[in-house]
Amino acid sequence: MEIINCKIKNLTFEENNGKINEILPTIVESGYLKINGGNIKNIDIENIIFNDGSLGLSNLNQTESCSIIRSTLNNVVISHCEFNNYFNYIENKISSKPNQLFFNHCSFSISTFFETKFNNTTRFTNCNFNKAVSFQFVDNEISGDFKFIACDFHKFTDFDKSKIHKLRLEKIKFHDFVSFQETYFDIIEIDKTNFEKGAFFDDIQIKKISHCDRRTIRTIKQQLQKTENRIDYNRFRVYEFNAYREDIKKKLKEFEKDKDHLNHRVREPIQLKRDAFILWISDIVSEYGTDWKRALKFTLYSGLILYSLFFICENYEYKINLFNWDNFTRFISGLFRFFLVTDFFNPLDTDRTYLTNPLSWLILILGKIFIAFGIYEMIQSFRKFKA
Repeated sequence: MEIINCKIKNLTFEENNGKINEILPTIVESGYLKINGGNIKNIDIENIIFNDGSLGLSNLNQTESCSIIRSTLNNVVISHCEFNNYFNYIENKISSKPNQLFFNHCSFSISTFFETKFNNTTRFTNCNFNKAVSFQFVDNEISGDFKFIACDFHKFTDFDKSKIHKLRLEKIKFHDFVSFQETYFDIIEIDKTNFEKGAFFDDIQIKKISHCDRRTIRTIKQQLQKTENRIDYNRFRVYEFNAYREDIKKKLKEFEKDKDHLNHRVREPIQLKRDAFILWISDIVSEYGTDWKRALKFTLYSGLILYSLFFICENYEYKINLFNWDNFTRFISGLFRFFLVTDFFNPLDTDRTYLTNPLSWLILILGKIFIAFGIYEMIQSFRKFKA
């Protein structure tokens, strides 16, 4: 069967005693092409324009190959079909809204969806991809809600260089490698998905990363770690920490509403608040050990502020003129000694004497802690590309 360069209003093929009958209604408001059952070996649909119409393929169990190419398809349902040789869905477009595309309980051999524009609502449910499949250069950046639910991909799967508004993978099994290299998403969701051999997420871009859940971010991070992609791994490590902070906020709000939580989870809110504080400090200081410049600024600014308080505390009884050279050198010399985290002697005294003012002691110890923490975070930032 071959349909090329047609404008279809309504056309239905149905099996009747082993034969295919052609039914052509005279007047319809929207086009519909339906092929239901029948012993059809090959289907070739090319350059078809549906005027707000639909395409339906169902119960095709002996079809060797199917090609749907460079057509405008607004509503498509392909259900309970087996394509034993190849299935091509290439360079197709949409023209009206709303538009939908459903693949349900289908089995594919070699299949390609190369450089096509899927419908705004696209679903693959309970489908088996038995051989290599390509979704390269899919272009649904502006709109496109894709869901793959309970599907099995048995061979290499390729989403490289695709642009998709929203993608959800739920209960998916990738038995072979899958590649998302240089892909762009507004939102991506990965839930209960198994990457048996691994996934390549090199140079993936997610615009609305704050809308992605922590499970998705952690899954991508783990796969980046497996492929030893340290650069993208560090990016997603930061994303995961930020997502965890948002989860903590939500959980703490839930605890406030839960009147019985003290009976069985009394320590959990305390632990969550500690985690939130640590993450907040780490983000401020060095963006979780990834920004050495921020860590250096934190070390210098916090040390200088605390040293200035220390200097005032130690000299509050005296009138100090910093424009005096002796006072200035004393201030600078003490500043350098203040930054030595192992030196707990009075930094303003030339001799090795201890402080006597309790408030000065408190400021000195706080200063050493802040400076040591800043230096540690700076070292961590320099080591972010190390194994």
